[in-house]
Amino acid sequence: MNKWDQRYLALAKEVSTWSKDPSTQVGAVTVGSKKEVLSQGFNGFPRGINDSDERYNNRDIKYQLVVHAEMNAIYNATYSGTSLDGATLYVYGLPICSECAKGIIQVGIKKVVVEKSKELDNWNESVQLSQKMFDEAGVELIINPKN
Repeated sequence: MNKWDQRYLALAKEVSTWSKDPSTQVGAVTVGSKKEVLSQGFNGFPRGINDSDERYNNRDIKYQLVVHAEMNAIYNATYSGTSLDGATLYVYGLPICSECAKGIIQVGIKKVVVEKSKELDNWNESVQLSQKMFDEAGVELIINPKN
Protein backbone atom coordinates (compact mmCIF):
# COMPACT_ATOMS: atom_id res chain seq x y z
CA MET A 1 0.00 0.00 0.00
CA ASN A 2 1.41 3.38 -0.99
CA LYS A 3 1.42 6.70 0.88
CA TRP A 4 -1.63 7.96 -1.06
CA ASP A 5 -3.64 4.88 -0.06
CA GLN A 6 -2.66 5.57 3.56
CA ARG A 7 -3.68 9.22 3.25
CA TYR A 8 -7.09 8.43 1.80
CA LEU A 9 -7.71 5.74 4.42
CA ALA A 10 -6.89 8.33 7.08
CA LEU A 11 -9.42 10.67 5.44
CA ALA A 12 -12.03 7.87 5.42
CA LYS A 13 -11.31 7.33 9.12
CA GLU A 14 -11.91 11.04 9.78
CA VAL A 15 -15.17 10.93 7.80
CA SER A 16 -16.26 7.92 9.89
CA THR A 17 -16.29 10.16 12.98
CA TRP A 18 -19.15 12.17 11.43
CA SER A 19 -21.53 9.22 11.96
CA LYS A 20 -23.97 9.55 14.84
CA ASP A 21 -24.18 5.76 15.28
CA PRO A 22 -23.02 5.11 18.86
CA SER A 23 -21.79 1.56 18.14
CA THR A 24 -20.21 1.67 14.68
CA GLN A 25 -18.60 4.45 12.66
CA VAL A 26 -17.77 3.77 9.02
CA GLY A 27 -16.36 6.28 6.54
CA ALA A 28 -15.87 6.14 2.78
CA VAL A 29 -14.07 8.37 0.30
CA THR A 30 -14.03 8.05 -3.49
CA VAL A 31 -10.98 9.27 -5.39
CA GLY A 32 -10.45 9.87 -9.09
CA SER A 33 -7.49 9.04 -11.29
CA LYS A 34 -5.84 12.42 -10.67
CA LYS A 35 -5.93 11.93 -6.87
CA GLU A 36 -8.99 14.19 -6.53
CA VAL A 37 -11.59 13.46 -3.86
CA LEU A 38 -14.88 12.88 -5.66
CA SER A 39 -17.24 12.20 -2.76
CA GLN A 40 -17.48 11.05 0.84
CA GLY A 41 -19.99 9.16 2.92
CA PHE A 42 -20.53 7.82 6.42
CA ASN A 43 -23.09 5.46 7.88
CA GLY A 44 -26.24 7.29 8.85
CA PHE A 45 -29.89 7.88 8.08
CA PRO A 46 -31.07 9.38 4.77
CA ARG A 47 -31.44 13.15 4.41
CA GLY A 48 -34.52 14.44 6.20
CA ILE A 49 -34.92 11.36 8.41
CA ASN A 50 -34.80 12.09 12.15
CA ASP A 51 -31.52 10.64 13.42
CA SER A 52 -32.31 10.66 17.12
CA ASP A 53 -30.35 8.77 19.76
CA GLU A 54 -33.50 6.77 20.47
CA ARG A 55 -33.56 5.45 16.89
CA TYR A 56 -29.83 4.72 16.81
CA ASN A 57 -30.07 2.82 20.10
CA ASN A 58 -32.94 0.65 18.83
CA ARG A 59 -31.09 -1.94 16.75
CA ASP A 60 -34.13 -2.97 14.66
CA ILE A 61 -35.03 0.61 13.74
CA LYS A 62 -31.39 1.53 13.10
CA TYR A 63 -30.86 -1.36 10.68
CA GLN A 64 -34.03 -0.46 8.81
CA LEU A 65 -33.02 3.18 8.36
CA VAL A 66 -29.24 3.30 8.11
CA VAL A 67 -27.45 3.87 4.80
CA HIS A 68 -23.98 2.34 4.67
CA ALA A 69 -21.02 4.66 4.18
CA GLU A 70 -20.11 3.14 0.80
CA MET A 71 -23.59 3.74 -0.59
CA ASN A 72 -23.68 7.24 0.88
CA ALA A 73 -20.44 8.04 -0.97
CA ILE A 74 -22.05 6.75 -4.19
CA TYR A 75 -25.30 8.66 -3.54
CA ASN A 76 -23.38 11.85 -2.72
CA ALA A 77 -21.45 11.61 -5.99
CA THR A 78 -24.71 11.09 -7.86
CA TYR A 79 -26.31 14.00 -6.00
CA SER A 80 -23.61 16.31 -7.35
CA GLY A 81 -23.49 14.72 -10.82
CA THR A 82 -20.04 13.15 -10.38
CA SER A 83 -19.16 9.93 -12.21
CA LEU A 84 -17.32 7.27 -10.23
CA ASP A 85 -16.34 5.26 -13.30
CA GLY A 86 -12.75 4.09 -12.77
CA ALA A 87 -12.56 5.58 -9.25
CA THR A 88 -11.03 4.10 -6.11
CA LEU A 89 -13.10 3.71 -2.96
CA TYR A 90 -11.45 3.93 0.46
CA VAL A 91 -13.41 2.54 3.40
CA TYR A 92 -12.62 2.66 7.09
CA GLY A 93 -14.53 0.70 9.71
CA LEU A 94 -16.06 -2.49 8.35
CA PRO A 95 -15.63 -4.89 5.44
CA ILE A 96 -17.84 -4.43 2.37
CA CYS A 97 -21.24 -6.15 2.50
CA SER A 98 -22.66 -7.75 -0.64
CA GLU A 99 -25.36 -5.07 -1.04
CA CYS A 100 -22.72 -2.33 -1.13
CA ALA A 101 -20.53 -4.46 -3.43
CA LYS A 102 -23.35 -4.47 -5.99
CA GLY A 103 -23.51 -0.67 -5.97
CA ILE A 104 -19.72 -0.34 -6.13
CA ILE A 105 -19.53 -2.60 -9.17
CA GLN A 106 -22.53 -0.98 -10.85
CA VAL A 107 -21.10 2.58 -10.76
CA GLY A 108 -17.74 1.49 -12.21
CA ILE A 109 -15.45 1.74 -9.17
CA LYS A 110 -12.35 -0.30 -10.05
CA LYS A 111 -10.41 -0.46 -6.80
CA VAL A 112 -11.52 -0.76 -3.17
CA VAL A 113 -9.15 -0.26 -0.22
CA VAL A 114 -10.53 -1.23 3.19
CA GLU A 115 -9.20 -0.80 6.69
CA LYS A 116 -11.34 -2.65 9.21
CA SER A 117 -11.60 -1.38 12.75
CA LYS A 118 -13.60 -4.42 13.86
CA GLU A 119 -14.88 -7.78 12.69
CA LEU A 120 -18.50 -8.83 12.53
CA ASP A 121 -18.87 -12.60 12.48
CA ASN A 122 -22.45 -12.41 11.25
CA TRP A 123 -21.23 -10.62 8.09
CA ASN A 124 -18.78 -13.32 6.95
CA GLU A 125 -21.09 -14.82 4.32
CA SER A 126 -21.92 -11.38 2.88
CA VAL A 127 -18.24 -10.33 2.84
CA GLN A 128 -17.23 -13.56 1.08
CA LEU A 129 -19.89 -12.95 -1.57
CA SER A 130 -18.55 -9.40 -2.00
CA GLN A 131 -15.05 -10.74 -2.64
CA LYS A 132 -16.37 -13.22 -5.21
CA MET A 133 -18.35 -10.50 -7.00
CA PHE A 134 -15.35 -8.15 -7.00
CA ASP A 135 -13.15 -10.91 -8.47
CA GLU A 136 -15.67 -11.68 -11.19
CA ALA A 137 -16.26 -8.01 -12.05
CA GLY A 138 -12.54 -7.11 -12.07
CA VAL A 139 -12.61 -4.86 -9.01
CA GLU A 140 -9.31 -4.89 -7.12
CA LEU A 141 -9.79 -5.35 -3.37
CA ILE A 142 -7.04 -4.43 -0.91
CA ILE A 143 -7.59 -5.08 2.80
CA ASN A 144 -5.25 -3.20 5.10
CA PRO A 145 -5.04 -4.79 8.53
CA LYS A 146 -5.85 -2.51 11.45
CA ASN A 147 -2.79 -0.58 12.52
